[in-house]
Amino acid sequence: MISKLEFGPFRLDAAKRVLWRGGEVVTLPPKALDLLIALAEQRGDVVTKDELMKRVWRDTFVEEANLSVNVSALRKALGDQRSGRPYIETVSRRGYRFAALDPRADSALPTLAVLPFIALGRGKDDAYLGAGLADALITRLGSTGRVVVRPTSAVLKYAGHDPREAGRELQVDAVLEGKIQRHRSRLRVTVQLVPLSGPTPAWAETFDEEATNVFAVQDRIAEQVARALDLRLGAAERERLTRRHTADASAYQSYLKGRYFWSRFTGEWLEKALAFFREAVEKDPGFCLPHAGLADAYLVLGFSGRVSPREAWPLAGEEARRALAIDETVADAHVSLAYVRLFGEWDWKRAGADLARAVALSPNSAAVHQWRGLYLDMLGRLDEARTAIGRAQQLDPLSLVAATLLAFQSYLARDHGRELQECRRAVELDPNHFLGRWSLGLALQHQGRHREAVAEHRKAAKLSGGSALMTPVLARSLALAGRRSEAKKLLARLERASRETRAGSYANATVHLALGDEDAALALLEAATEERDPWLVWLKVDPMLDGLRGHRRFQSLVRRVFGAAAMGR
Repeated sequence: MISKLEFGPFRLDAAKRVLWRGGEVVTLPPKALDLLIALAEQRGDVVTKDELMKRVWRDTFVEEANLSVNVSALRKALGDQRSGRPYIETVSRRGYRFAALDPRADSALPTLAVLPFIALGRGKDDAYLGAGLADALITRLGSTGRVVVRPTSAVLKYAGHDPREAGRELQVDAVLEGKIQRHRSRLRVTVQLVPLSGPTPAWAETFDEEATNVFAVQDRIAEQVARALDLRLGAAERERLTRRHTADASAYQSYLKGRYFWSRFTGEWLEKALAFFREAVEKDPGFCLPHAGLADAYLVLGFSGRVSPREAWPLAGEEARRALAIDETVADAHVSLAYVRLFGEWDWKRAGADLARAVALSPNSAAVHQWRGLYLDMLGRLDEARTAIGRAQQLDPLSLVAATLLAFQSYLARDHGRELQECRRAVELDPNHFLGRWSLGLALQHQGRHREAVAEHRKAAKLSGGSALMTPVLARSLALAGRRSEAKKLLARLERASRETRAGSYANATVHLALGDEDAALALLEAATEERDPWLVWLKVDPMLDGLRGHRRFQSLVRRVFGAAAMGR
């Protein structure tokens, strides 16, 4: 969501719905102004005609000609840029794009980090509650669109840190920190809002409630923070701030435990997260958030090979649809459903619509922009993808995932000099995470530095805890380094595991290709389509498969996975 935007001689005040040219108001039809706001919010991304029709003529059926008429009115009012380029570009067969060369977005939105609350005394084993309270406040405050809140994934490692030091690293204006203490049936929560620009807290308070009344604590903290930050919320924004998805405190506690274990993102903890999400659903079947959590968990289990993809995708889709049937505004569930459509159904059009809807619902979510950028990468729309992932990085400057995705995008673009620089940046963010080491190994391969690449991929395999995702990466790296015997031993182990799980054929195909066996690689990619292997979404753009692109069998696979989307970049 934008508040104000300057471009060329224009100044757009979206909140007040006014467009200025110098000191004069530009008269626009209301729908043309809606179109300008919708296009400007996407920051240069293409917005399809269907997306614009749904956004501007919500709940109203109109002909596409209405869109053309209002685009024409908008172009007439804006004129062209000094370069002669229009402000609103038509992208053939896709939609429109806001093409201002140097849009200057209003940076007045405050930025906030909510650190995990610290459990004191006998409640130290309630770390889940501290992380859960922070996660709930991040969601509530971020949903207002009046403050940019760093995501939970960014703040977890700062639990117990000095708030000003954490705030400087997270590049925010203020930090919210708190402590929790249980005493019998009571819950005491002490909270303070610490601005980085002043010597004292802007606000501090202690809340004392029954332990079962965690909702009241969240409501009061969120309202006080909004007041301290002077967010000036309207009625709809205030409703989002204090919204409750369940009235069952026990179900909510189970959900918080699920999210706490989910944040650790490894197999053992993921199984615990699943158990608590299921427990929350049993306690309150109408509670949408644990359904969304289950969808996320099944997607990760299917992608990592811990559950057969053919089993995982329907389970993830079922839970995402249940969450949206309860509450259609849950952006995370739209993202999960989009990836079910990609992995399980190869339905590119509806997946794109789901992701666009998620962006509209949660425009300040780094994760939403990140996953939409990944989708655009799969289609080869690399410029749009870089814009989306760049936006994710703006919202979460220390995100290892966003940094790795930018490096991966340079890899897809075959820009290997830039790739190496971006990979080193990702490793600097977290030297002990397998993602950065994996991407750095790929970049070193492209520089012909195969010995160093193998070393990085060994580190990635170790740091991942022996993840099935990293073993084929190491096997391929060994093959490219000329260590064929080692590569073949690893490949034999991988193929035994694949026969048991009926998964992993795509990754194994890349190892065969590195060993020079194109026929085996093609056969495995064909098997991957029967498995519904999630990596097939990269078939169109993956540089690892460049040696197969001239084969008719390969081209047939691309058409099968991408359908109409196979035709363009």
